[in-house]
Amino acid sequence: MTKSLRGLILDFLKRIYPREIEELEIIAVFYQYHRDTEIRQALAYLVDKGYVEAKKVAIPYDKRRYRTLYKITPKGIDLLDGEIVDDTVLPPEG
Repeated sequence: MTKSLRGLILDFLKRIYPREIEELEIIAVFYQYHRDTEIRQALAYLVDKGYVEAKKVAIPYDKRRYRTLYKITPKGIDLLDGEIVDDTVLPPEG
């Protein structure tokens, strides 16, 4: 299940590329079938592997709080396109 969630997140980020998206928006897309902790763990794993980049930005009206934006990297796109293989990420078929 974790491998497929990672693949689904990558596929989603590829579809909106080159746009960045907030963490809560990603959770909103996948929360129906996955817990928020699973989604956050999958995102952290994808960032650690270099498939996704994360950027913290200050919230304009409250500089002490941050939001995290995610964007797929070229390495992540290569994984989805089959240029590289990683058994820990299961890209969706199609």
